[in-house]
Amino acid sequence: MERTSGKLLAASLAFALWGGWALVVNRQAGWQPALLACLLQGTISFVITLIMAAAVTWQVRQLSTTVGKVLVPPLLTVSVTGSFLYAVHTLGHTPDVWRTIIPPSTVALFYCLFLSIQIQRQASLP
Repeated sequence: MERTSGKLLAASLAFALWGGWALVVNRQAGWQPALLACLLQGTISFVITLIMAAAVTWQVRQLSTTVGKVLVPPLLTVSVTGSFLYAVHTLGHTPDVWRTIIPPSTVALFYCLFLSIQIQRQASLP
């Protein structure tokens, strides 16, 4: 139960942080497009936060080399999620797509890299 509530808290914080970021960077286009960008980014960040750790963990377990286990999961996960973010914001006519998606994608990359290193270290312990 505590794990689920922790995941929901993290996802809710991602919604607020990255949705708020989208609102701020798109405000010059007016409130309606900025609010749409906020809701799109917040919702996607919420969902991605819920599945990202599981995706990285699964990928690390599928790979055989240490370098592959550390680098492939973060790069693949952020490539897929970043492409999805780009597509959704483009379809949603977000005024400033790149400034909206680069910060959360960068944070996601570092989080996934940290996570894959941690999983690899734990797996190599005797």
